[in-house]
Amino acid sequence: MFPALYFPLVAAQAMRCTPAAFLDKVREGSLNAASAYANRWADDDPQDADLPWLLQLHADMLSTLGIGDEAEEQYRRSQKLLRAPRQAMRATSCRNAGWQALFRHRLTTALSCFARVMEETGIDPLQVFDARFGIICALHQLGHARDALNLLEELGAFVESLPETDGQRLQDIVTTLRYDLAVQRELRGADPLGDHVYWHSEAPEGMAGAADPSEAISARESAALRVSAPLLRQRIDYLRDVRALVRGERSAMEGVTRHLQWAQQAGLHEYVRTTRLETVLAALACGAPQLAETLIEPLHRLDHATSTGHRQLEYLYCVSKLRQVQGRAPESMQFYSRYALLSMQCLRTDAHAIAPFVSRTTRRAPQLDDVGARLPAKYRRAYRYMQENLDRADLSVRELAIEIGVTERALQTAFKNFLGLSPTELIRRQRMERIRAELEDPFTSERNILGAANKWGVQNRSTLVSSYRKQFNEAPSETLER
Repeated sequence: MFPALYFPLVAAQAMRCTPAAFLDKVREGSLNAASAYANRWADDDPQDADLPWLLQLHADMLSTLGIGDEAEEQYRRSQKLLRAPRQAMRATSCRNAGWQALFRHRLTTALSCFARVMEETGIDPLQVFDARFGIICALHQLGHARDALNLLEELGAFVESLPETDGQRLQDIVTTLRYDLAVQRELRGADPLGDHVYWHSEAPEGMAGAADPSEAISARESAALRVSAPLLRQRIDYLRDVRALVRGERSAMEGVTRHLQWAQQAGLHEYVRTTRLETVLAALACGAPQLAETLIEPLHRLDHATSTGHRQLEYLYCVSKLRQVQGRAPESMQFYSRYALLSMQCLRTDAHAIAPFVSRTTRRAPQLDDVGARLPAKYRRAYRYMQENLDRADLSVRELAIEIGVTERALQTAFKNFLGLSPTELIRRQRMERIRAELEDPFTSERNILGAANKWGVQNRSTLVSSYRKQFNEAPSETLER
């Protein structure tokens, strides 16, 4: 996916202890060299205060290069070594789980994890940037291009508000991504691709007919051309070639081919796949089916039977459209039916996670599996059991430990290491979130504070008020009155 190109630079520049030599390699686009450099940190002194953050950077590089299992292990090691305030521990745990989920195409989980980071107070502004960037990427992949662009404008304003030393490091990323999303929106909004229903699902103000005017995109291109980082220029030059290809300039394929070769050599295999599909769309938009067939042919050899959800959408659409242009109507209909069905399944499944971002009148804390995603598999069962029994006032840590066959001490340690919360604190936090959701729900016939509290296992009024105020900085009655 396209965020793979940005991620190493975002991760490196959002960390204050990043070694200059490592950052230079990332900026230059020498990702294999940067990964080899980061690999040395795995053997560093565990007493080094910077080691947890360096291990996180190492894990980030592994994620970028598609080595997911090893990345997860390094993230866990980093988390265990980290000594920081609880809010920083929670933010880091959420952040790492969010990026892992994004690279695994678990987009709603990624969105929830990044939202959790945004809820923490007192964290470094660079961590806020990292989380906001992740939210924008997730929303775009979820088909909400307009909302992603709107949030990107807010991110640009946020960067401008930072101290100059921080803002300058991040502005090039915002400028490049602004151009990137505008070009992608223009591409998928091209008239020949009008039946790409997943990307047109924002109607009536969505992709179709709502892409930025060419003049606006050209202005963003001019701004992007002032970016100097070679890694970002790789993406910028590629996007310019894609726009030229859509206009029918076949010579632009030379630049696209060079970019694909660079990405393949850099180890960005998933990014290569995504980029191929983007270029196939451009070829279809300019009426070049033979070129589209050449570009997509290597992807036919992959096992798409095991590729589900969002990862498969663009491929199914491209094959369907290509078969239609080639006059192979039955095959086209077969692929398009699969694409349309999968699009509807994705849109329905994702609706609950996207709602807090596309409708900001009510901002509820995400309550689902972003927490479980940060726990080792064994302890996820304890978390699921907790979720299923939150309404019981007698739910205890001992009961959770017995349920999965560990000691209370082991359960306490695991939750604190990976979530930054004890099981008791998480139970209280989850209950407060459920109570808040009850009080905010305009469709609940009787919104009663004590009734909502009792429903979720909280029977003491003073406990309710103190815990609620600590978590949300307001009393339950204030929530109810809004």
